[in-house]
Amino acid sequence: MAQADPTIRLLLFEGETAGREIASRDLSDLLPIGDRHLLWVDVTQAAIPADLADRLGVDVDALASSPLPDIRWAAPWTYMRLNALNWQDERRPKGVSLTLAIGPNIVVTQHESPADFIRTVLDDESDVLRIGRLESMIFAASLLDRMLTDYLDARDEFENVLDRVELQILRKPHTGLLRDLQMLRQRGSRFRQALADHRDVFDALGRPDFNPSLTDGAREACTALRKRYSHVIGVIENARELVNGSFDLYSSRIAESTNATMHLLTVVTVITGLLATAAGVLGMNFAAPIFDTGSRGFYTAVASMLVFATASISFVLWRMRRSRQDGARPGTR
Repeated sequence: MAQADPTIRLLLFEGETAGREIASRDLSDLLPIGDRHLLWVDVTQAAIPADLADRLGVDVDALASSPLPDIRWAAPWTYMRLNALNWQDERRPKGVSLTLAIGPNIVVTQHESPADFIRTVLDDESDVLRIGRLESMIFAASLLDRMLTDYLDARDEFENVLDRVELQILRKPHTGLLRDLQMLRQRGSRFRQALADHRDVFDALGRPDFNPSLTDGAREACTALRKRYSHVIGVIENARELVNGSFDLYSSRIAESTNATMHLLTVVTVITGLLATAAGVLGMNFAAPIFDTGSRGFYTAVASMLVFATASISFVLWRMRRSRQDGARPGTR
């Protein structure tokens, strides 16, 4: 039977069968949840309703005053506060505060706004999940693994944006691209900080002294999750290095453009100096047949200098264009 309140969804998984959604009013008839069953309660509200928390045995105040992220064990429940990431519909990924309560055969997830990875599991995968025989901690570890995957997906999108910026840098660098790089650098730092804040949570999951009551299977899942976290944070940290490389590319392209401009200015200066020298020679006071030609000699001298300047500048521009083409041709150095 469908839920009356769309912000509270309860899925019951039994053995090897697919999960079925139940109504909140039917929950009392199912408690306590048997060993071959797993109940997942997802709450998209600012807090878990008090009546629902009482029926489940969840301490809603367990993490009320704790910082984000945090993890605590109050037998038989484990409580976690995390910062999930929504990025699929946003150019700028947003953090979502997520609370997990893991009890005997029960997993409760609470978040004030929708979390992408939870919505994906609930809407697209709940009909095919066969997790009734899984321990609640193992299922919670799989949810956290999906949360880490969202960080990787956001990092991939980050790299795609950076690739587009680099292509523009290679074509024609300008100051607007520098602002884009600064924005990406800040975003990469926020990614890393958001994930690094979870270090204590994932380290605690991997320590044998955190929850001595965990079974070997649950402890193995937590250890694997801790290793997964170490891998993901290493990948996120590498994103900042990618931006640093793009900054170097931008600096090189600006330096190359500056060198080309200075080269052209140097050539123009040399040509102007030669023309000034020629004009100075022609202005010397000595008797020469050329000075007896009148206006014709004047126009001939000016035309000669213009032809010389035009030919020189054209040759320099041709050489610069040829050099750029040789640099862009594959296999050339």
